[in-house]
Amino acid sequence: MFKDMNLQSTSSRRDTRTEFRRLYGELNPQDPQLIALLSSLIPDTLQEQWSQKPEDGCTQEFIDSLPRVSIGTIKKDELCSICFENFHDDEYPLLVKLPHCGHKFDLQCIAVWLGTNRTCPVCRDNVMEQQDKLKGLDTSKVELEEDWGMYG
Repeated sequence: MFKDMNLQSTSSRRDTRTEFRRLYGELNPQDPQLIALLSSLIPDTLQEQWSQKPEDGCTQEFIDSLPRVSIGTIKKDELCSICFENFHDDEYPLLVKLPHCGHKFDLQCIAVWLGTNRTCPVCRDNVMEQQDKLKGLDTSKVELEEDWGMYG
């Protein structure tokens, strides 16, 4: 059964390649058949990602609020994953840790990255996810209870 499916898949790919070569030989980039064929070769999920508006980066306020890391807590051979410089080689290291995943970076490096991206450059976790969740919460009741505890 699987052998038959694999043969059909191989045959289908071979037919697609043959059709692509034929249309490519004619080289009319406006040819609807060629466009449809090229579109069929790109996975749907990738096409969806390309068609989506890219997210803006993180706010400067978020970048400024990243937790600082003391150089004393960093291993001697640990590198910034963006610039590949040893943290200890910097005369005045300013290191930060992403709150969601804990990866550490030079502040200058991660600030540039987060200016256009909302993900950790190492693990691709959304660094704004926690902040976005907090934005949706109604904190007025919590603040009222804190005030009551303070004054009552």
